[in-house]
Amino acid sequence: MLSSVRLRHTRVKREGFTLIELMVAMAITAVIIYVAFGALTYALGVARRGQNRSEVQGDLSAVIDQATKELRETTTQNDDVGGATCYGVTWPLAATGTTPVVRHLNEVLTALSPVPPLSGTQEYAFDANKRLLEFYIYDVDPSDPTPDTPSLPLVKHRIRYGLDIPASGALARRYWPLAGYQPLQVTYANDYYNGTSWSTRPPQPVTGQVVTDFTVIRPAGSRGAIQLLIEASVPSASGGGVSPIRMVAQVTLRQ
Repeated sequence: MLSSVRLRHTRVKREGFTLIELMVAMAITAVIIYVAFGALTYALGVARRGQNRSEVQGDLSAVIDQATKELRETTTQNDDVGGATCYGVTWPLAATGTTPVVRHLNEVLTALSPVPPLSGTQEYAFDANKRLLEFYIYDVDPSDPTPDTPSLPLVKHRIRYGLDIPASGALARRYWPLAGYQPLQVTYANDYYNGTSWSTRPPQPVTGQVVTDFTVIRPAGSRGAIQLLIEASVPSASGGGVSPIRMVAQVTLRQ
């Protein structure tokens, strides 16, 4: 009888966990949670950077698509509407020799502006009177009450593309993907001729502040060809570097 009682007592003492066992279990659980949280944070970061890259690609693709569509509608015949030189592509002019005409970031900076790669605290200074691409098309009159089915005659438009930095809220230097290249935004302006004068609408940004350069090329030996190249940089998916994005297009003007 006494042995039976002692046996039951011994069994009762052995039920449950010791303090050391609980501490070990808690430590293991904490390590598992830490690893799982780290993996989840990394996965979310990769997904976020991947989404950001897709959004930037979408912005650049939209600019390329719009520019090529408008360039195909360029008026290449001088009709004297809006001025004697208001037709065709006026910036950049067609190549006349064996050297292509190239316009990019450096061509729209002021004479005193630093050029890439930047160093120290340098930032670009843009010349508001310079543009990368300028051309003329006929399109819907902005005053037309039914633009989808125009009821008024088409009017001449002056299209301009350029580069700029936001006047306020510009990306701080510590967030630049490439230290020597200040991120820019592509700008767009669409003025029209009302019969007596040109409208003067200020350029508006059509991309986020992610662009490193926008290049327009008039190849030698082809007066009607125009090549467009937009470059941007975003953090790589792993977060440990920079991932470049490039969009390229070529358009042949109607003669």
